[in-house]
Amino acid sequence: MVLIYGKGKVWNSLKEFCDYMKIDSEIKDDSDDIKDFWIYEKIIASPWIPPTNKIYKTWKVTWDLDFCYPYLPEWFRIISITWTDWKSTTAWIIYNILKQELEWKENLKERKEEISETGNCLIVWKKWVFLSGNFDEPFSKTVLEINKKWLRAWFIVVEISSFMAFNIEQFSSDYSIFTNFETDHLNWHKDMDEYFESKLKIFRNTSRKSIVNLQVLNKAKELWLNFNLDNVRFFWSDNELKDRVEDSDIIVSWRKKINVKETNFRGPYNALNILSSVLVGNEMWICFKRMKNYLKNIYWLAHRIEFYKEINWIRFIDDSKSTSAQSLKAALETFDDWKIILIAGWSDKWDKFDHLWEIIKNKVKHAELIWQTKEVIWKVFADHKISFHYSESMDEAVSEAYKKSSKWDIVLLSPGCASFWLFKDYLDRADKFKEAINNIK
Repeated sequence: MVLIYGKGKVWNSLKEFCDYMKIDSEIKDDSDDIKDFWIYEKIIASPWIPPTNKIYKTWKVTWDLDFCYPYLPEWFRIISITWTDWKSTTAWIIYNILKQELEWKENLKERKEEISETGNCLIVWKKWVFLSGNFDEPFSKTVLEINKKWLRAWFIVVEISSFMAFNIEQFSSDYSIFTNFETDHLNWHKDMDEYFESKLKIFRNTSRKSIVNLQVLNKAKELWLNFNLDNVRFFWSDNELKDRVEDSDIIVSWRKKINVKETNFRGPYNALNILSSVLVGNEMWICFKRMKNYLKNIYWLAHRIEFYKEINWIRFIDDSKSTSAQSLKAALETFDDWKIILIAGWSDKWDKFDHLWEIIKNKVKHAELIWQTKEVIWKVFADHKISFHYSESMDEAVSEAYKKSSKWDIVLLSPGCASFWLFKDYLDRADKFKEAINNIK
């Protein structure tokens, strides 16, 4: 018997997976007050349940990545994206590069002809690519779909949070990307060492190549953590690296260039996202010129600095996927010539915001601060005499932000915090933001 510990979208998918695979299972959580965990062979825990929970004392806890991984056919390749910020955007770019590459090959009619016992048989191998993990699509759902249809799923792009990586043993990647490293999730992990170690498990379980932000190595040295340099390709905005970003130029292997302005993305962080994605394609022998063309067809990820509406020359931007101080900083740096009315705050992850004071002072005209972290963020504004106001709801925040804005301003929802408690998730938070905008009179 397998216990699926946690209720919601991910765990309903796990239950469906277990039922299809004929694995005896049931769904429960803390509200069920289980007395005896020893009747279960394994406990698949929700990533949001911290390691202080009683289930960890059973030594039976695993995650959906580890649990479902053995059920994948042998021909797939996994590209994992992890670390603090930019995971979703990077996963989205890689997914779309691979998708377009497979479409290009399909258009060339690259099909395999096999000789069977019954004669010549033309087999058209549909090469599928999936986007999975922390990216709205549970890993169990991806594996289930592959098994149901017995798909030739050549590529699975998996976004992995530190929660998901915390307990993995079997799960392995062919390629991995480590985007950046900042303080995050210390409301879940006991300290920075544990947070870093949970991410390094992905790195250590990568068989072919890891694409690593040089900043990650520097942080590892600061924390005196073991960081194996075999099969690593570094990138960063460092002139001594062959793969780097210089201003808006993305340089691969010393010479090949893409200017971020030739794409639909903006900002220095997106230049790094594009660079790391192209490096994975480079390792997979995808033509650089084709990747350069593919990038022109890839647009902003939904809820990641997404333009929603313009009212009286005031633009409303949805960056609900921003869940850390660093992602908030990246959002602010995206807009060069606009004054920003910022909506920020929500659930406290013990993140720090004081290092953002300079960019906030230069970019933010006024801020609406909401819920738990308003008590953390307000000091940055108060100390540097930047206008701010406490709001009790999304409706109030949007209404007040609109009142404070002028022609050509941007109203930016970039919380820099998790969405827990007030909203179901960041998608619900984005929906409430858009509803509030639509109610403006």
